[in-house]
Amino acid sequence: MDICRDALCARRSCESNMTRNTAILVRAFRPDSAGFTVAELLVLLAVVSILCAIGFPLYLSYARAQETDGAARVIVVSLNQARQLAVTRGVSYSVETQTNPNNRMRFCSGTVVPCPGGQVFTGAETDGSGWRRLENSSRITLGPTITFSSLGAATAAGVLRVQNSSATGSLDVCVSPSGRIRVQGVGAACP
Repeated sequence: MDICRDALCARRSCESNMTRNTAILVRAFRPDSAGFTVAELLVLLAVVSILCAIGFPLYLSYARAQETDGAARVIVVSLNQARQLAVTRGVSYSVETQTNPNNRMRFCSGTVVPCPGGQVFTGAETDGSGWRRLENSSRITLGPTITFSSLGAATAAGVLRVQNSSATGSLDVCVSPSGRIRVQGVGAACP
């Protein structure tokens, strides 16, 4: 009988220890103690501010690079349109550019620049005088006259340089004598 009583007492003390530990756990995770501590919130705030301090300058440089690239691509599309006009209409087309502060370009049939009024191409995305502007405040900083023959070849190689609105990056739009148009970094040789 003593053995049974000892076993029963040992079992009760074990149960009472388990009950005590369970009660502590329940108290730690009870529903009325929801939320974060001040220390946890401060750590979270510190991590978020460090990520913002690292990420924001990277985002700004990415946005400027995309602005420059977008302006260069707009010029490529415009030059390809002038080349296509020259081929489909069977006459030479010249691309006249104006650098700062206007930052615009237009096409005219023939090789006379500035374009005579009657020979200016007016179409989509142009004003009444045929000018098309760069949309995102980018600038054309180098803009020679480029002429495409009726076969689509450029009469001479040329480089148009475009710069973003904050003047922190530039790209060259290279027109080769064959009429191929591509975007490249500043200073790279234009074939």
